[in-house]
Amino acid sequence: MTYRLVKSALSVSILSLLMSTAYADDSVSAENSQSESESELVTLNKIVVTAEDQLKQSLGVSTISQEDLDKLPVVNDISEYVRRMPGVNLTGNGTSGARGNNRQIDIRGMGPENTLILVDGKPVSSRNSVRYGWRGERDTRGDSNWVPADAIESIEVIRGPAAARYGNGAMGGVVNIVTKKVTDELHGSLEVFANQPEDSKEGASRRVGFDLSGPIIPEVLGFRLYGNYNKTDADAADINPLDSDGYRAAGREGVKNQDIAGRLSWIINDQQSLTADISSGRQGNEYTGDAQNNNVDASNPGSNALINSLVGTETNTMYRNSYALTHDGKWDWGTSKLIAQYDNTKNKRVAEGLAGGPEGRPSSSEKKTSELETFRLSGEVNIPFDFYIPHVLTLGTEWVKDDFTDPASTTQSDLTGGQIVDGNSNRSKMKSEIYSAYIEDNMKLTERTDLVLSLRYDDHDKSGDNWSPGLSITHQLGDYFTLKGGIAKAYKAPNMYQNSPGYLLYTKGNGCPIASTTLDKCYLLGNADLKPETSINKEIGVQFQKDNVNASLTWFRNDYKDKIAAGTTVEEQVTVGSNVYNVLKWTNIPEALIQGIEGSVSLDFDNNINWTNNFTYMMDSKDKTTGNQLSIIPIYTINSIFNYQINDQWDTNFVFTQYGRQKPRQIAVSNSETSGLNLESLKSYSTSGINFGYKHNDHLKFTLGVSNIFDKQIFRDSNSNSQTYNEPGRAYYASVKTSF
Repeated sequence: MTYRLVKSALSVSILSLLMSTAYADDSVSAENSQSESESELVTLNKIVVTAEDQLKQSLGVSTISQEDLDKLPVVNDISEYVRRMPGVNLTGNGTSGARGNNRQIDIRGMGPENTLILVDGKPVSSRNSVRYGWRGERDTRGDSNWVPADAIESIEVIRGPAAARYGNGAMGGVVNIVTKKVTDELHGSLEVFANQPEDSKEGASRRVGFDLSGPIIPEVLGFRLYGNYNKTDADAADINPLDSDGYRAAGREGVKNQDIAGRLSWIINDQQSLTADISSGRQGNEYTGDAQNNNVDASNPGSNALINSLVGTETNTMYRNSYALTHDGKWDWGTSKLIAQYDNTKNKRVAEGLAGGPEGRPSSSEKKTSELETFRLSGEVNIPFDFYIPHVLTLGTEWVKDDFTDPASTTQSDLTGGQIVDGNSNRSKMKSEIYSAYIEDNMKLTERTDLVLSLRYDDHDKSGDNWSPGLSITHQLGDYFTLKGGIAKAYKAPNMYQNSPGYLLYTKGNGCPIASTTLDKCYLLGNADLKPETSINKEIGVQFQKDNVNASLTWFRNDYKDKIAAGTTVEEQVTVGSNVYNVLKWTNIPEALIQGIEGSVSLDFDNNINWTNNFTYMMDSKDKTTGNQLSIIPIYTINSIFNYQINDQWDTNFVFTQYGRQKPRQIAVSNSETSGLNLESLKSYSTSGINFGYKHNDHLKFTLGVSNIFDKQIFRDSNSNSQTYNEPGRAYYASVKTSF
């Protein structure tokens, strides 16, 4: 206890030091004239290249610009565009195939849980309020759709070692959504978008959004305001075919987004600014009959009376409110940033089963609300100096506290008179606390060589501490070639369900793990002694840049250790009468391996034609304990985007994606699978689209397009372990955007 208090005090002390340092510049300013200070600031801005800036030059980093989003608009969620970046796919939360249509961003095959979503550098973690299933399922769309596309300035996709600096949850990578800045003059825009599928059974989309920004007090106080309404209808209940047993998998759920956000930016003086952000979002679904582990028996409507009554209604709604205060400083000795953030997520949904096949299946039309509160304080300073060679030193610290109350997922009885969990305690409350500190040094070894050394320390209140070192190097090989590489240890703390003894799942036998003696009556219990998950992320590659050509080739490898999964070893047995109950816990799997190759070629011709191509080839994705892959993703993916600016008014854009074969899980892990898994792979397929944009003038633009031109539809198959999602067919879309 004393040791933890010392570490906590140390973390708070570092933050206090950063804050005091940030405000200690007044005396320095008094000693220098205004013109001298301005001169120093101009010089400083040219010199300071932080470790974060340098890491963002790694090969495992891609940027999507506002212009990209304007030319190829997203239908609903920015994940549709991010998936076209190298190393990125969309997958369900687990390899069971359950919740298959709730696909989220999966970077380098590490799974959506290892993709950290940021908005303006601040983590978003609302999906953590959604129950975590026995095989890792979550009934969530993730956190990539809280910011409307029209409010985005750019999206940074950071993979591999470069992502490790962001701490908990970034083992696969990071998606940083950068919103538009406050402008010096009054500017605004309004966009209306509609998407109509050719197949009437697929859900249509429409959205309208606005963005407004300008000064309140010129050069002192400015504002930005954006809002959005976005609605995608659900697929028809019978869109997917019946299997041989009369069962039907659910189609894609509908989703309705309503978002509004505001920002005030106060320029205190030439060296300090203060930014206040507030946002509120609502995401509701339109239910299509997904029952997680069991598909709906279409031949027996009576057995699914509750599910049938819920189809077309909103069975879960998530409300997210976020508040943040950011102080930025530019001083004669460097720069500073201080952030205080509070996020509140209310997750309101119908009750779900917590046992066996009915796990995740609606069990009542009554809704319960879970609440996740996240408090975050962080501070960082960047200090340039010369010691034999130029350095930029970064010192930072962070404190994150999650308070979670979930009355919906902690009601499972242990059937043993309280011998497994204390039935009298308040099991619905969970918490998590992490203290972090890090140091980074960006060194200019020579005119051709840059080196970044880093060390991060994280201390979780249950799983303990973790040290994460990292190294990144960039070396120019002549005029056109650059060698880039990195290695870093990445980190993820157990989620609150995995850690909590009060979160209990039960199965009478089919869900039990395969054992030499068949188990039945199994409980899965939270484990407060779990280790954090870690991964040694490595990448090395070469980049070629000459004239209009920019190409790269990268090899990456993630050695994943202590991945958390449902345990297969009986921890204890509880006997009640003639019944024997087996108690399992969440546990750490020793090792897993991810390995692959990424490449890209971009060609620019006379500023009128841009052709960008990339590919990803997965060499390995293996849980070394079970032999199964970590994510069901294509063996390879090829993306090609062709942009042609025909003249000042017209442009056209063509996009093509080829997905390689997708193999299902090969090894059975539960008693329900002992009869054999369906090992048929989803065959390779491609999609393509084209659009035309017409810019009437500086204030009005129209876009018309067709997606999936050749109508390659995929229907979710209830008998398949790889064909677990719907790929929508041909659709037509249009948008109108006006701005001033």
